[in-house]
Amino acid sequence: MAAGQRRGRSARALGLSPSLRALAPGGGAAPRPPDDRPVLRLAVSKGALAIELGEPFAIGPLRVTELVVRLAGIRFPVDLSGGVARFRHRRGQLARLVVEAQGTELAGWAAPRLRGFLGDGAPQLIIAPIEDGALVALRSGEAALAFEVAVAPGERALRLLPERARGVGLAAPPHALALQALSMMAGPHGRIVEGAIVLDAAIERVVRLLLPAAGARAPAVAGVQWASVVAEAGRFRAEGALDAAPPALGDRALRALEAAELAGAADELALAGGLDDARRVYLAALERAPRHPEISARLAWIDLLAGERAEGALSTVVDAMPAVDAGLLGGALLEAVGDRDGAFSALARAAHAEPYGPLAALAWLRAARLADTLDVRLDALNLGVARAPGLDALRWARLEARLDVADVRGALADAEHLEAAARGAEARHAASRRAAEAFLARGHAADARALFERALRYAPESPDVVAGLARSLRAAGEGRRALDLLARARVLAARSGATAGALDLELGRGLAEIAGDLPAAVARVRAIPPGAPESLEARLLEGRWCAELGDLGGASVALGRLRDAVELALQDRAADPGSARAAGSPLVGGPAAVAALLAEAAEIEERSRGDLLAAQRHLGLALRLRPRDPEIAAAFRRVSGELAPQVAPPRGARPSPASRPRATEQRIEVHVPAPPRRRSIPPEPVVVAPPPVPSPPIAPAAIARTPAVTAPIAPAPAPRIAPPPAPPIAPRDPGLLDEMPTFDSSDTSTDLPDMPPVPNSVTLAEGQAPFARAFGVDDELLAERLADRLRADPTDHGVAMALADVLERLGRDLDLLALLSARLEEGDEAARQEVAPRRRGVLARLAARARAEGRAAEAELYEMLLHAELP
Repeated sequence: MAAGQRRGRSARALGLSPSLRALAPGGGAAPRPPDDRPVLRLAVSKGALAIELGEPFAIGPLRVTELVVRLAGIRFPVDLSGGVARFRHRRGQLARLVVEAQGTELAGWAAPRLRGFLGDGAPQLIIAPIEDGALVALRSGEAALAFEVAVAPGERALRLLPERARGVGLAAPPHALALQALSMMAGPHGRIVEGAIVLDAAIERVVRLLLPAAGARAPAVAGVQWASVVAEAGRFRAEGALDAAPPALGDRALRALEAAELAGAADELALAGGLDDARRVYLAALERAPRHPEISARLAWIDLLAGERAEGALSTVVDAMPAVDAGLLGGALLEAVGDRDGAFSALARAAHAEPYGPLAALAWLRAARLADTLDVRLDALNLGVARAPGLDALRWARLEARLDVADVRGALADAEHLEAAARGAEARHAASRRAAEAFLARGHAADARALFERALRYAPESPDVVAGLARSLRAAGEGRRALDLLARARVLAARSGATAGALDLELGRGLAEIAGDLPAAVARVRAIPPGAPESLEARLLEGRWCAELGDLGGASVALGRLRDAVELALQDRAADPGSARAAGSPLVGGPAAVAALLAEAAEIEERSRGDLLAAQRHLGLALRLRPRDPEIAAAFRRVSGELAPQVAPPRGARPSPASRPRATEQRIEVHVPAPPRRRSIPPEPVVVAPPPVPSPPIAPAAIARTPAVTAPIAPAPAPRIAPPPAPPIAPRDPGLLDEMPTFDSSDTSTDLPDMPPVPNSVTLAEGQAPFARAFGVDDELLAERLADRLRADPTDHGVAMALADVLERLGRDLDLLALLSARLEEGDEAARQEVAPRRRGVLARLAARARAEGRAAEAELYEMLLHAELP
C-alpha cells in the first residue's frame, strides 16, 4: 500500500472526508464578515461623474440598495486612479435613492420599543405589507391589537395614518393605542400631526447616515422627493428621485387623509387621555360627515370602554353600519346590551374576516364563552385553535370543553401540547398541575393521577402537587395511601414555610372520613388560625365533628367563632369595600359559600342543641349575605315563628291598625266561649252583623285566585299575660242606630242592663274585629281562633288580614312579619299590593325597636330587608 501511495494513488479511506462547505461554489472560503462601512464606487455616465453605492448597506431595520450622487463641475479628461477617496470632499447632488425593509426585520427592531405597551415584556409583533400600506398587529397574553397603516408620501416626508383599529382586552380605545404604538416605534424621528405620524426629512436622514460613514461628504437633496412607495410580498420599497413627479395616492391613503382631516384633533385628544374632550370633537366631526363609519367606530369605542353607555354606543354604530358587521366592536356592544346571539354572530364574522391569527383566535374564544350549548362552544374553540395553535388561553379553554363532553383523549392531547409548549421546568410543572386539577375536578381520577405524577417530575418537593396526587388517589378509592401522601404534603409545606391551612383542612377530612378519627380531625382543623381563607370552613367542620362526638359545648363555641368571624368581615367590608376581596379575607369564597356554611351551622345548633336563638342569629347573618335566597329566608321565618311566642308583647300604647284597601268583603264567623253570667232565661245565639255596605260586584276570578298561607301562625302560645281592659263603650248616637248591631228579642236578661249580651257565636265582616272586644272577647283568644280558621282554610285571604289586624293590635310584630311574608310570597298581585306596605311598616318597627334595645346586628338585618323591598 505504501508503494501505491508513492505512485500517487489516493487514500480516501484513510484521509478525512471532504467538507460539504468545501464542495460549495467558492471553494469553501469563509464568508467575508460584514463591513460596518458602506462601499462606494465611481461611475461615469453620459459625460458625468457620480458616486454610487457598491453594495446594499443596512441602517437599522432599513437597507439602502441604490444611491447615486452626481458630482458637478468636473471637466474631462480626469484622473480616476485615486478612486472615491479623490472626490469624497466634493459636495454632490443626490439623484436617486432606494430603501427597502423586510417586514420581519421591522418587527424584530420595533418589538423592544413596545415593551410594556400591552403587558409585561415585549409583545408579539407582526408588520406585514398590504396594498398601499401595512398591517401592524401585536399581542400580549389575552390582549391583542391590530390596525392598518396607510402610507402617504409627501415631498421628502412620509405620513403614516392608522385606521380600522380593533382589539380585545384593551384598556383604551384601539385607535388611540394604534397612534401610541406608531409613535413609540418611530421614536424621535416622527411627530404627530392631525392624527398621523409624520417622518420628516426621511431622505436627508438616510444620506446623512450613509455617506459620512463611508468618509464622503453628504450631498444636496434639494429637488429630491419620493417617487413611489410599494408594498410587495414580504417587504416594503421606497424610491426617491431628483425632480420626480408626485406619486399617485391609492384609495386607502386618500380615505385615511380625509379621516385625519376630520378627526385628527379628536385623535390627539384621545391619545393624550382626554376621552371626554375627544368624544365631543368626534361628535362635531360626525355633524360634518354624518354616518362616517371610521369616526363612528372611534366614538363608539370610547363609550364602550367608559361603561354604562353601551346602548348609546350601539346606536352610533347602527347609524353607520349593521351591528353584526361592526366586527369586534359590534360583538362587544351586543354582548353589553344582552344580545348574546347577535354578539356571537358578530364575533364569528369578525373572526372569519380577521387577517391576524391571534386576534381572530381571541375573537373565537369570546364567542365560545357566549355559546349556549357545548357543541357550539367546542366548534368555536376548534376554529380558534386552528387560527392560533400556540395560544395557551384557547388550548386551556378547549381542554376544559373537551372534558365537559367526556372527550378524555382530546383533552389529554391538549394537556400534552401545553406541557410541550411550556419553556422551563417551572412552566411545565405549572401546566401539568393545572391540567391534573381540571381532570380531577371532573372525576377523571386515573388521568389526574398520571398528570400529577408528571408534575412531580419537575418539582418533586411541591406540597400542592403531592396533595393533589393524594386527592386523586382518594377519589380512586385508595384512601390509606392518600392519607400518607397528605401527611407528607403537610411536612413538605412546613419545611418550605408555606401556608398549610388547605392541607390541614384536607387532612382533617381524611382523618374523619377515611380513618374515622374524629378527635384527631378536630385537632387538625382547630389548628387553622383565624383570618386564613380556610378558617370559616374549619370552624364549621370543627362544630360538626364536635357535635357528632357529643361535645355540644365545643360545637357551640366553634360555630360561635364562625359567626363572629363573618360579622367582623362584614364590618370590615362596610368600612373598606376592598378589604373583603383581598387575598386571605374570610369572605374570599364568595357570599353564597359563606351563607351555606352559616345555614349548616344553624341546622347543627337547632338539631343538636335545640338552641333556636343561635340558629336564628346564624340564619339572619346568612340573609345579610344572600337576602333573596328562598331556602334561607324560609328557614329564618320558621325559626322566628317558633321563637315568637317566647317574646312578651311590648308594653305601652298599642299602634292603631293602619288603614288599607279592602280586596274583598266577606263574613267571618268566630266562635268564642261566653263568660258565665246570671240570666233568668238561657241565652240564645245572637247574630252581630253590620248592615251591608254597597260595593262594586266582585268577579269570581278575584276570589278564586286568593293564595294559600303555609306559614305557621303562633304554633305554641306562651304563658298568657293578662289582657288589657276593654275600652269603654262610647255613648251611642241616635243618628247612627242603623249602623249598630241588632239583638235578638228573646234575650230577657235583667242583669247588667247597660251592657249588651255576650253571644256564643259572633259573625263579623273583615276588619271589624273590634266588635268582638265590645262583647268582652280577648284579642289573644281572637288571634288563636283566627289562626285556627286560617289553618283550616289557608286560601282565606280575609281571615289572614283580620288576623293581621289583631296581631298588630297585640304588638306581636314577629308573628305579623311571618304572616305577611307568607302572603307576600304566595299571593297574587292584588294581595301583594295590599300586604307590601304593611310588611314594610312592620320591618320599620322591628328595626327601630332592635336599635333602641341595643341589638345593632338585628336592626341592620331588618333595615336591609326593608331597603330591599322599597319600590
